Amino acid sequence: MKIRYLLLICVLAIKIVSAQNSISGKITDDKTGEALIGAIVYIPDLKSGVTTDLNGVYKIGNLPPAKFIIEVKYIGYITIDEVVDFATVTARDFKLKMSAIEAKGVVITGSALSSDNSRTSVTIVPIDKRELQTTPSSNIIDALANIPGISQVTSGGSISKPVIRGLGYNRVVTISEGTRQEGNQWGDEHGIEIDQFSADRIEVLKGPASLFYGSDAMGGVINILEPIPAMRGTIGGEFGSSLSSNNLLTSNSLMNEGNVNGFIWRVRGSVKSSASYRTPDEYVYNSGYNETNAGLMAGLNKRWGYSHFHYSIFDTHIGIVEGERDSATNKFVDAGGQIVPDNILKGRKPDLPFQHVIHHKLSSVSNIIVGKDQLKLAFGYQLNDRKEHVDSRTEPGLFFRLGTITADIKYQQLVSTSIEAVYGISGMFQSNVNKGVEFLVPDYQSKDFGGFVYAKKSMKKLTLNAGIRIDHRSVHGDELTGRYYGHTPFVSDTILRDFTSNFSAVSGSTGMTYKFSEKFNVKFNVGRAFRSPNIAELASNGVHEGTFRYEVGNSNLKAETSLQFDGDITYSEEYYQVSVDAFYNTIDNFIYQRNIGSESWKIGNQNYPVYRFVQGNSVLKGFEANVDIHPKDHFHFENSISLVEGENKSLGEALPWIPATHTRHVFRWNIEAARKSVFRNPYVYFGGDWYWKQNRYDMFETETGSYVLYSLGTGSDLRIGQRIMTLFVAASNLTNVKYYDHLSRLKYAGVYNMGRNVTFGLTIPFGIATLKER
Repeated sequence: MKIRYLLLICVLAIKIVSAQNSISGKITDDKTGEALIGAIVYIPDLKSGVTTDLNGVYKIGNLPPAKFIIEVKYIGYITIDEVVDFATVTARDFKLKMSAIEAKGVVITGSALSSDNSRTSVTIVPIDKRELQTTPSSNIIDALANIPGISQVTSGGSISKPVIRGLGYNRVVTISEGTRQEGNQWGDEHGIEIDQFSADRIEVLKGPASLFYGSDAMGGVINILEPIPAMRGTIGGEFGSSLSSNNLLTSNSLMNEGNVNGFIWRVRGSVKSSASYRTPDEYVYNSGYNETNAGLMAGLNKRWGYSHFHYSIFDTHIGIVEGERDSATNKFVDAGGQIVPDNILKGRKPDLPFQHVIHHKLSSVSNIIVGKDQLKLAFGYQLNDRKEHVDSRTEPGLFFRLGTITADIKYQQLVSTSIEAVYGISGMFQSNVNKGVEFLVPDYQSKDFGGFVYAKKSMKKLTLNAGIRIDHRSVHGDELTGRYYGHTPFVSDTILRDFTSNFSAVSGSTGMTYKFSEKFNVKFNVGRAFRSPNIAELASNGVHEGTFRYEVGNSNLKAETSLQFDGDITYSEEYYQVSVDAFYNTIDNFIYQRNIGSESWKIGNQNYPVYRFVQGNSVLKGFEANVDIHPKDHFHFENSISLVEGENKSLGEALPWIPATHTRHVFRWNIEAARKSVFRNPYVYFGGDWYWKQNRYDMFETETGSYVLYSLGTGSDLRIGQRIMTLFVAASNLTNVKYYDHLSRLKYAGVYNMGRNVTFGLTIPFGIATLKER
């Protein structure tokens, strides 16, 4: 009898899996009824989508018999998102309304549940591919720096670290290829090892996200999303290229992708090369870099869901700018004290000192449909080799080899028609080995484990959500003795003592959204987050090259904990849109550095100030506001302001690395082109970014004056059949202003930020074959 029931279950399961479900329809203009060619129809949870053909028709097959969000978008129109039950609906037409408002993506995937952004209580800002493509930048974080609430700590032309509402370093988690990116991100001069061409869309979560991501997501999350897989039965690709005038940065990327009966792949190779950048006064010696990246994705998109495997390698040589000069001429000198000749000063090959970073990443991301529920699996392995060459081009001084294994399992359950729940567990193991002749941090091992429960109830206008999480992290640092040769140690025999530190925390979040009308929406969220100290804070002991200081860790540090209140109001009319986001964040046991009593340590002929890691309570508060005015359909006046204040309550002083208040004002003309024109969405813009004086700063920082940076740009999409080519020209710092960004580490070496820069860019898609599917 039991065998009979088992066979019956297997037969039913086979029938369910083999069921053929599809949806098709037509996308048209709401007023004219004209077919919209190239509109995107996408199902985020299945990573399946198509573009409409010359008749505005779409069809997506191999769908499971369950409910999913379907997103329909077209440039210049209001994006539609709708929950569709593919078990009963096989045909659905969509009529899109034109909108003067620059519509962002509305479906958010970086939270526990894919959802309309207006029904997500945390503040999330989506940045689409077109915006990323046409924003001049030297790396992927640089492309986000003009978004209100987002800043960057920079170390020259190539290294940028994200800062969200005044919090950066290990307080921001970056997600790429479905898993968290883990390198040596604790370092001031350590960038993000991700190819910027690989990003199709980015979601920036502003605020505590420990509920979903555990430790380190105290400030927020940068979620970098891969492109939509190729349509079934197609093989194609794209070529992207850009050239910048200031540092002669050349960036080129070639991608091939395909989809044959649900077997998908994507292969990409990218090369970037930069000479030294120019300030209004001079070329900055040793600011050039060279970067080579490669990536492969292969997987299956079937009716049961999808499973994708990723491999990427990021390889870069980056010069370290120290800013040392000849006392008589004020010209840059090299490591030997000689004035740098012009051919090397302007060159592309980094001189000593420089970094060589290689980052390997292998990940597997799957979403398996289980009836009406979803099982989401993400596993990853990363190997980060970071070498810092100070005295020799062949033998590194510092050499960290960091290996990371991550696992993330979520089960998404449809409890009822209005309630969704997610249950998740995650873990991470890290091991670092020192392979150089110098030291800064010890060999160490770190183990993480956590689990959470999250639920969301959606009603007609009101959405409620709540969740709780428990985490534990254990960090063990190995003893480091005199077998390492390098700088004179603080402790004569034992350079670094062994230690074990354990951290446990409970975090959570609760919030609501209320949609008063299609025009008026509010959000409110309360979140508790935590962060365990990183290895540098716990156990560093040595000179941190490029930071001009000797750092000493503290193995007795406690975990940081925060409580943040967020509120968001959005109001839209036909010719304007206003949004205001405000936050208040208290952080207990905030970790920071302090030079106490002018302590210093002499190595050779040079004195280094000693900075020790200590703790105290702190508060960060501020807001971001956006006003988009468009008195006529194709004219826009976009305005934004972001302000954050950070106070060390224990000392009654400002927190370090708090960005200056920033206002942005852009006049944009979206030129109307004929429907059958080869030009699509041409535009011209002129903008100004005003950075206020930063006179609230930590005792080891300096005041930064105010300045205004002007920008100018133009571009257009070109329709070639059903494919869209993108061209743009953009100029930044038009008036060649000489300035220091408050978060630039090079201002302490007397090196200004980049001067005038003009960037030319294009993206060319191409098709190789269209196959007949079975």
